[in-house]
Amino acid sequence: MSKTEQQLREIDAIAVEVLDVSTRQDAKEKAGSRREAYGKALDEVRDVAGRSAAGELLEWVQEQIRTEETFPTSREVRKQGAKICRSMDHSIPDDSWLGA
Repeated sequence: MSKTEQQLREIDAIAVEVLDVSTRQDAKEKAGSRREAYGKALDEVRDVAGRSAAGELLEWVQEQIRTEETFPTSREVRKQGAKICRSMDHSIPDDSWLGA
């Protein structure tokens, strides 16, 4: 299992814990296309700033689910991913999905 898939499973587990879903499969379905965006953001952050930055983004997504009791939008996740990379002194390449 890839690191990204493992992190997505962690997001699913938080969704089961916090949101009105009973299984990880239900969490996947409720997240819909956002889940794919989370995976892409985690990969991009890992590529730009490393594993610890991707871990920080994962923690942010989980905290958003806990506090807001909903999934953050893909735009919010991209913005937060870019913010994390920049806070670690990494620039976002022009062709990066994080800059979209």
